[in-house]
Amino acid sequence: MRMVSNTSPIIGLAKIGRISLLKSIAEEVLIPPLVYRELLGKIGSESDQIDRALNDFIRIMDLMPLEIATENAVADLDEGEKQAVALAATMKENVLLLLDDRAGRQVAEKLNIPTTGLLGILLLAKEKGLVGNVVPLIEELRDNGYWLSDEVIDVARRLAGE
Repeated sequence: MRMVSNTSPIIGLAKIGRISLLKSIAEEVLIPPLVYRELLGKIGSESDQIDRALNDFIRIMDLMPLEIATENAVADLDEGEKQAVALAATMKENVLLLLDDRAGRQVAEKLNIPTTGLLGILLLAKEKGLVGNVVPLIEELRDNGYWLSDEVIDVARRLAGE
């Protein structure tokens, strides 16, 4: 499976030292040019991990011209989400869009693009035996300033069986 990611899930995984999960889960991790620029702008403790991932397995992919329906669908999104959804839309199949933004996920759903968020990646990693428990990682995310609603965390706990 190919994965297209927006900025925040990559930053979140880097904050907890788990960015390599993307490499273990996806055969290819792609980002659009604006997401690349946003990642280069990070100066926190996670920036070294992000730089290593950008040099190792995360590939920047230029955007292709969009169909009018896709262009209209993404028009109101923030530029990073717009590019991530647009890139995934041009791939048509065997792609998973990694995006936490609700508006972006709603647009992706209308375009029939499968999506997951950062917590979905952690759940998938647990399912594949790449991590033991998800709840400690969620707590670590929150401790590192990654905002997650209590409702979303409760759902992730139930799905993880923790």
